[in-house]
Amino acid sequence: MNLFLLSTDGCHLCDVAIQQLNSLNLSFEVLDIVTDEALVEAYGASIPVLIVEGAEQALFWPFEKEQVIEYVKYYGIG
Repeated sequence: MNLFLLSTDGCHLCDVAIQQLNSLNLSFEVLDIVTDEALVEAYGASIPVLIVEGAEQALFWPFEKEQVIEYVKYYGIG
């Protein structure tokens, strides 16, 4: 399963989320939502958003390290 951080250029909260995920040594891919109109519509006002590929539930900002750990553990990542 892949882990994605939905983001866009100039999002300072996204930068904070990236630092947080890096500090947890998680492997993730940053997806710029502006490349997909459906992502903009679904998450444009909510970024950063952490989501596991194929997951029914996303993790919306603000999230703490403990929440990230529980989220990825639930989906068998990390």
